[in-house]
Amino acid sequence: MTEQFTPGAATCPNCGAAYLKDQAWKRVCLTCYLKAKGKPAPTTRTAPAVTPIDPAMLRRLVQLCHPDRHNNSEASNTATRYLLALKAAHGPP
Repeated sequence: MTEQFTPGAATCPNCGAAYLKDQAWKRVCLTCYLKAKGKPAPTTRTAPAVTPIDPAMLRRLVQLCHPDRHNNSEASNTATRYLLALKAAHGPP
Protein backbone atom coordinates (compact mmCIF):
# COMPACT_ATOMS: atom_id res chain seq x y z
CA MET A 1 0.00 0.00 0.00
CA THR A 2 1.37 3.50 -0.91
CA GLU A 3 1.06 6.58 1.24
CA GLN A 4 -1.13 9.46 0.10
CA PHE A 5 0.95 12.55 -0.75
CA THR A 6 -0.11 15.91 0.66
CA PRO A 7 1.82 19.00 -0.54
CA GLY A 8 3.03 21.45 2.07
CA ALA A 9 5.94 22.79 4.05
CA ALA A 10 8.74 20.38 4.92
CA THR A 11 12.08 20.49 6.72
CA CYS A 12 15.24 19.41 4.92
CA PRO A 13 16.80 16.42 6.71
CA ASN A 14 20.31 17.55 5.67
CA CYS A 15 20.40 21.22 6.70
CA GLY A 16 17.13 21.80 8.57
CA ALA A 17 15.92 24.52 6.19
CA ALA A 18 12.22 24.83 5.47
CA TYR A 19 11.16 24.21 1.87
CA LEU A 20 7.96 23.62 -0.09
CA LYS A 21 7.40 19.95 -0.80
CA ASP A 22 5.04 20.29 -3.72
CA GLN A 23 5.98 16.97 -5.35
CA ALA A 24 6.14 13.53 -3.75
CA TRP A 25 9.69 12.90 -5.05
CA LYS A 26 11.22 15.94 -3.29
CA ARG A 27 13.22 14.76 -0.28
CA VAL A 28 15.60 17.70 0.41
CA CYS A 29 15.67 21.48 -0.14
CA LEU A 30 16.91 22.91 -3.45
CA THR A 31 20.25 24.04 -1.97
CA CYS A 32 21.07 20.53 -0.67
CA TYR A 33 19.87 18.95 -3.91
CA LEU A 34 22.15 21.18 -6.00
CA LYS A 35 25.04 20.63 -3.61
CA ALA A 36 24.67 16.85 -3.98
CA LYS A 37 24.74 17.29 -7.78
CA GLY A 38 27.91 19.42 -7.59
CA LYS A 39 26.17 22.55 -8.78
CA PRO A 40 26.28 26.04 -7.21
CA ALA A 41 23.57 27.10 -4.77
CA PRO A 42 20.81 29.31 -6.18
CA THR A 43 21.32 33.04 -5.89
CA THR A 44 18.80 35.64 -4.79
CA ARG A 45 16.99 37.21 -7.71
CA THR A 46 16.98 40.96 -8.02
CA ALA A 47 14.61 43.11 -9.99
CA PRO A 48 16.00 44.47 -13.25
CA ALA A 49 17.03 48.10 -13.28
CA VAL A 50 14.38 50.40 -14.70
CA THR A 51 15.62 53.11 -17.00
CA PRO A 52 13.30 56.11 -17.14
CA ILE A 53 12.05 57.23 -20.53
CA ASP A 54 13.64 60.42 -21.79
CA PRO A 55 11.02 63.23 -21.51
CA ALA A 56 11.41 64.16 -25.19
CA MET A 57 10.84 60.53 -26.23
CA LEU A 58 7.83 60.23 -23.92
CA ARG A 59 6.31 63.35 -25.50
CA ARG A 60 6.92 61.88 -28.97
CA LEU A 61 5.30 58.55 -27.98
CA VAL A 62 2.21 60.34 -26.67
CA GLN A 63 1.96 62.29 -29.93
CA LEU A 64 2.30 59.12 -32.01
CA CYS A 65 -0.37 57.12 -30.19
CA HIS A 66 -2.77 59.95 -29.31
CA PRO A 67 -6.46 59.09 -29.91
CA ASP A 68 -6.87 62.09 -32.23
CA ARG A 69 -4.56 60.32 -34.70
CA HIS A 70 -6.27 56.93 -34.40
CA ASN A 71 -10.02 57.63 -34.65
CA ASN A 72 -10.35 57.61 -30.85
CA SER A 73 -9.66 53.85 -30.77
CA GLU A 74 -9.67 51.99 -27.46
CA ALA A 75 -6.06 50.90 -28.02
CA SER A 76 -4.85 54.47 -28.52
CA ASN A 77 -6.81 55.68 -25.48
CA THR A 78 -5.31 52.92 -23.32
CA ALA A 79 -1.76 53.57 -24.57
CA THR A 80 -2.08 57.32 -24.11
CA ARG A 81 -3.43 56.92 -20.56
CA TYR A 82 -0.51 54.64 -19.73
CA LEU A 83 2.07 57.04 -21.14
CA LEU A 84 0.50 60.03 -19.38
CA ALA A 85 0.58 58.10 -16.10
CA LEU A 86 4.29 57.45 -16.66
CA LYS A 87 4.80 61.13 -17.34
CA ALA A 88 2.95 62.10 -14.15
CA ALA A 89 4.89 59.55 -12.08
CA HIS A 90 8.24 60.93 -13.23
CA GLY A 91 7.27 64.53 -12.54
CA PRO A 92 7.57 67.55 -14.80
CA PRO A 93 10.45 67.64 -17.30
